[in-house]
Amino acid sequence: MIKMWRIFALAIFVLVMGACSGESGTAPEKSGAASAETSAAPSHAPAQDGIPFLDEAGLDKYLKDNAGRPTMLFFWATWCPSCKQEIPELVALQESHGDKVNIIALSVDENREALEKYLEKKPMDLPVYWGDQGLARKFRVEAIPTLVIFDKTGKQIFGQAGVYPHSMLGAMADKLNQ
Repeated sequence: MIKMWRIFALAIFVLVMGACSGESGTAPEKSGAASAETSAAPSHAPAQDGIPFLDEAGLDKYLKDNAGRPTMLFFWATWCPSCKQEIPELVALQESHGDKVNIIALSVDENREALEKYLEKKPMDLPVYWGDQGLARKFRVEAIPTLVIFDKTGKQIFGQAGVYPHSMLGAMADKLNQ
């Protein structure tokens, strides 16, 4: 009986991870513009419809421009149930620790239109960017949501898939600023 439960639990885990980990073979179109205020938005993103595009070069510039302040980068997608569960936690983190840490919600949706429609229905008080699979590959994002944390120098110090409660995110933000 215990063996049966283990197999069942493993099957559920595999299904959940598979549902939140798809990778598209198509590259998204690279367009967008700033929809959320950040201390240093990527300057290379062309203006269009309010959602900035963030690629590897843009993130590198963002981290360099924000040296001295840690950054939490959250990979997510509009179709991912676990990601939707994490968003309120990030909004709460923005409210409680936004003055101490940069928080970026980076959508890896296949097309920007899906993200735009989602944000029309459920706006976020949080910097939201649209990214590509190249950036996700750079940080070995195999499932979403994934949180990647950079210290004050811009060095990656954490990268893990999962849903994190506000209390844990707040503790991480406090630790980053010690």
